[in-house]
Amino acid sequence: MNVLFIIIFMIVVGAIIGGITNVIAIRMLFHPFKPYYIFKFRVPFTPGLIPKRREEIATKIGQVIEEHLLTETLINEKLKSEQSQQAIESMIQQQLQKLTKDQLSIKQITSQIDIDLEQVLQTNGNQYIASQLNNYYTKHQNQTIASLLPNQLVTFLDQHVDNATDLLCDRARNYLSSAKGTQDINDMLDTFFNEKGKLIGMLQMFMTKESIADRIQQELIRLTSHPKARAIVTSLITNEYQTFKDKPLNELLDASQFNEIAENLSVYVTTYASKQANKPVVTLMPQFVDYLEGQLSSKLANLIIEQLSIHLSTIMKKWIYED
Repeated sequence: MNVLFIIIFMIVVGAIIGGITNVIAIRMLFHPFKPYYIFKFRVPFTPGLIPKRREEIATKIGQVIEEHLLTETLINEKLKSEQSQQAIESMIQQQLQKLTKDQLSIKQITSQIDIDLEQVLQTNGNQYIASQLNNYYTKHQNQTIASLLPNQLVTFLDQHVDNATDLLCDRARNYLSSAKGTQDINDMLDTFFNEKGKLIGMLQMFMTKESIADRIQQELIRLTSHPKARAIVTSLITNEYQTFKDKPLNELLDASQFNEIAENLSVYVTTYASKQANKPVVTLMPQFVDYLEGQLSSKLANLIIEQLSIHLSTIMKKWIYED
């Protein structure tokens, strides 16, 4: 009986000691989280074993996840699968359909990402455009107009400058033949008669004012078709055109004039852009929206998958080891 009691007693004592030891061991593993000091001496086993090596353990766990659970190859395969591509395309399509259905404007889209487009255009937009134009003037003010214009435009103007003669002469002939032209000739003739009274009085003995006006009108109309008159007009236009091309920019416009133009142009551009930004994108750019819905979703999905695949290793390391 005594032997049985001793055995039971030893079992109980062993269990108590084992339990206490396990509790202490577990506490020593996980606690404390920081070292404790008595005066300048660190208390042994502080911090606990696991808190002391938590960075090393976290790194090892991350390596296990990266190498055996969520491998780069496995995620790449999932990304490039048809299901993933369809899911990404579907999400993009839903957003594009929302753009059309809700009649969203550019201003509304930018407001969703906390950008006040109106404020940006009125402050930064005006300043940026005016600054760029003034910088352009400072850099190119000594260059000729011909050197500043695109070569294709200069070539086009060179080839068509002679056509200006036909245009001007045709417009002059149409004006002189019109009722307005006839009235203007008569008005100028009246003014001339009033200023040259005696001379005109003698002239009116042979011709009436109406016949004189008609004769002048016919001669002016004839001049618009006369080869010599047209040659003179062509020569004048060509000379003026050549002079214009050879002028430096600062002779055509001084700095203050250009600055005024730059300010007015920047205000016009930003005001116009602001008005357009309030219109629905589907109304403003219907062809672009059709392109987005028809082709962009697939291309954008491929781009997202491609970029994720390229940067997957970096993303995984940052996610596993830093977070």
